[in-house]
Amino acid sequence: LGGVPVAGDPNHGGYPAQWADAPQDSTLDSWGMLNRECVSYTAWKVFQAYGYMPYWGGVGNANEWPGDAQGAGIPTGSTPKVGSVAISMAGGFGHAMWVEAVNGNTIYVSQYNYDLAGHYSEMSINGSGLTYIYFQ
Repeated sequence: LGGVPVAGDPNHGGYPAQWADAPQDSTLDSWGMLNRECVSYTAWKVFQAYGYMPYWGGVGNANEWPGDAQGAGIPTGSTPKVGSVAISMAGGFGHAMWVEAVNGNTIYVSQYNYDLAGHYSEMSINGSGLTYIYFQ
């Protein structure tokens, strides 16, 4: 994605301690997704921001989220918006990120597991070429 991740918010974006403090992939979150993965974190952020997050049967791959959203009637698009979930389709699983800020084509995101080791991070990236899910 071209960004350089930084540790960011010491509270890990508000991600609940029961998932953040447990070893990666050792427990399921409220949506049936493995803890400390990008999709678990973004599901939490959606719930935190909007009071709901659809249960998509524990689907754990970010690259499946745009289709799941469309199937649930949740709009998607290519324009970054604060409070949306940005999806990169790169790699075998894709990557989900929470959009914290937008400045033109540059977006600031928070995320889990960008390092593939289950850690929280934040970074600025070029927001072009990503799919955005607009939960509200």
